[in-house]
Amino acid sequence: MNVPKPVKRTWKFLLETVTKFAADNAFTWAAAISYYTIFSLPPILLVILYITTMFYDEQSIREAIFGQIGSLIGNKGANQLSQTVDSLGVFKEQWWASAIGIGGMLLTSTTVFMTLQNALNSIFKVKAQPNEAGWFKMIRDRLLSFTVLLGIAFILLVSLVIDAIISGFGDLLSQRFPDVSLLLVGLASIIVPLAIITLLFALLFKYLPDAAIPWRLTWRGAIITAVLFALGKNAIGFYIGQSQTASLYDAAGSILVIMLWVFYASLIFLFGAVITAVYVERSSYRGIEPADYAVKVEDKEVEVEKGNDTEDKPVEEDTSTSL
Repeated sequence: MNVPKPVKRTWKFLLETVTKFAADNAFTWAAAISYYTIFSLPPILLVILYITTMFYDEQSIREAIFGQIGSLIGNKGANQLSQTVDSLGVFKEQWWASAIGIGGMLLTSTTVFMTLQNALNSIFKVKAQPNEAGWFKMIRDRLLSFTVLLGIAFILLVSLVIDAIISGFGDLLSQRFPDVSLLLVGLASIIVPLAIITLLFALLFKYLPDAAIPWRLTWRGAIITAVLFALGKNAIGFYIGQSQTASLYDAAGSILVIMLWVFYASLIFLFGAVITAVYVERSSYRGIEPADYAVKVEDKEVEVEKGNDTEDKPVEEDTSTSL
């Protein structure tokens, strides 16, 4: 039986992706991301709320954020998260208390993004040079993570404006063409969130890892990841809803639901990152190139000698080469 070449290539690509996904400890990274998210999420939401409410109505912002969270993890979890954010209140204290609180909040909120960066570096096989891995890199990574936060806040603002435009345009169009209006609004409700998620993933793939990935390849990986995420989040919500985790663990149920959702969502995101890495390796003759301040990491197997005997036991060794 002759298998068409496109089918062979696709199968080989998927097999390589799944193998790399398992080899890069994606489940361990997803667990770490979900753990840090529990501590980082309230400060992240507070920063986003503080920034976006400078330019937009606070009530609309809160409804958009916690309404979306409620659709993913349930209203009980969203309400508990909202109360946690309100209880932080670092912007309402005296100036010195606010300064300390804001500093600690920024440190906590950027931790999850640094964990994401480490996970992506592991997948893309890059790391910062030893002489760059000091205080300077730590400060730079924190600033980069905070910039990602600002980017998320900006994307949220843009999405709210777009939603308002779509809603107004839909109401205007429905007065003359009700059937057409329903179709257009339905399509926009699918395309706009997908485009926003694609943009977010593209920014994460481009700027978080210590790798220099061309934009054209970044966009392709981000689009695939966004489609997988859009399909997978409904399955995650259905599974969590059926598992009754929140009711089984009482007060801790909401926290566990958030951790479960982030864990499965992180697996999808990391699988998309692996797809991007494999795609870049296949599309570029030089493969994934490290950034100017980073080096490429290679995994090699070496023989371990014990006394006079040579044992053919493979071990993993990182050898860094500057490109």
